[in-house]
Amino acid sequence: MDVAIMNLYTTAGSCSKRQASQAQWRVIIVFACCTALLLVAAPLQMVQAADADPLQDFCVADLSPSAPRVNGFPCKDRANVTSKDFLFTGFRKAANVSITGTNAIANIGDVHQYPALNTQGISHVRLDFGVGGVIPPHFHPLATETLFVVQGSIYTGFVSYDNVLYAEVLQQGDLYIFPRATVHFQINVGTGPAVTFNSLNSQSPGFLVTANQLLETKISSAVLEASLGINAQELGYLQAALPSFWSQAAP
Repeated sequence: MDVAIMNLYTTAGSCSKRQASQAQWRVIIVFACCTALLLVAAPLQMVQAADADPLQDFCVADLSPSAPRVNGFPCKDRANVTSKDFLFTGFRKAANVSITGTNAIANIGDVHQYPALNTQGISHVRLDFGVGGVIPPHFHPLATETLFVVQGSIYTGFVSYDNVLYAEVLQQGDLYIFPRATVHFQINVGTGPAVTFNSLNSQSPGFLVTANQLLETKISSAVLEASLGINAQELGYLQAALPSFWSQAAP
C-alpha cells in the first residue's frame, strides 16, 4: 500500500479515536452537570413552604358564601380593605377549658377566623391548660408547628416516622418544634394554669385528633380490634370513655 495512503488511514484512525474520546467526555460532563443540578434542587424542594408563595403583598380572604371557591380563598376587594382587616384580637382572653373533657383547649386563629392570613402561609393557635390539662395526640397534615410557652410548665413531644418519641418539659420562654404531619401532644405538668402560643406554616393546617380519628369514625370494629389487640367489649369501653375534646375557633 502506498505510504501516503497508509498515513491517511493512520491519521483518520487517530481522529476517530480522539472524536470518540471527546464524545465520551461530553457525555460524562453532561451527566455530572445534571447530577449536580439535581443535588442542588433537592434541598430547595425540601425547604419549600407548606403553602404556595403569594403573588401579591396581601389578599384578605373573602369568606362570603357567594364568593367563588378556589385553591384558597378569593381576595376581598382591595378598595374595601382597611387596617382592621390585619388585626386579630381572638387571643386576648383565655378560652374556657372546662368545656372539654381534657381540661385544655386549642383556640385556633387560621384563615377562617383571620382572613388576612389568606395566601400568607401561616396561622396561629393559643393553647390554654387547666391544672393537668391535656391537648391529646394529634397532627396537622399540612404544616410544621412551633410552640412557645407563655406561662407554666408543659411536657410536650412528637413521634417521628420511625416511631421514636422526642419529648421535653418546657418552661416559660421555651420554644419547641413539631415536624410536619408528626403526631404530637401537650400536658400541663405545673401547679397552675398554662398558656402556649403556637405558629404553623399553613393558613389552614388541619387539626386531626388521633383518638377521635380512630374511635369516632366508621372504621370497622374488626379492623380496630385487630389493630389495637383488644376485643369487642374493650373497644366499646374505649369508645364510650373517649373525652369530648374539641378545638375552638377564636372569635
